[in-house]
Amino acid sequence: MTRLKMHEVNVAQHTILPAAAARVWGCIRDFNSMPEWHASVVGSHIVGGPADRIGCLRVLDFGAGGLWTHQLTGLSDEDMVLEYRIVDGPQILAGFIQHYRARMQVSPAEHASNSSSKLLWEAWFQSDNPDVAHARAAAVFEAGFHGIRQHLHLF
Repeated sequence: MTRLKMHEVNVAQHTILPAAAARVWGCIRDFNSMPEWHASVVGSHIVGGPADRIGCLRVLDFGAGGLWTHQLTGLSDEDMVLEYRIVDGPQILAGFIQHYRARMQVSPAEHASNSSSKLLWEAWFQSDNPDVAHARAAAVFEAGFHGIRQHLHLF
């Protein structure tokens, strides 16, 4: 069996939202809330919860994109940080993405009013096809940013 060459990939994107940081944090803090703000996710449930227990799993249903399982690895209300890793999913089984971990952080936007915030979403993983994997992760993040704007009625 030929062993694929794996490459380190880092994806970091942010957006400025016209909402207070606490409001944006409230949107993403619930580890089971992704179907509410991400159009690609059709359902979710928590295993080993509640949804703010470090180590719990969220099983996301992406419809035709299959089931993905994320594990909550960090949660800080003080720093408004949520961290997770992917523990199972179709592309992991295929070797496309391995050792995926991600972090979402909300902070007040610099040089802006108190009613604006910055949402940073970043991920680190390995892939045998780094350009395609990077583009796919970036598209997921952008769709999430758009969904959060819709969910919070920020248009």
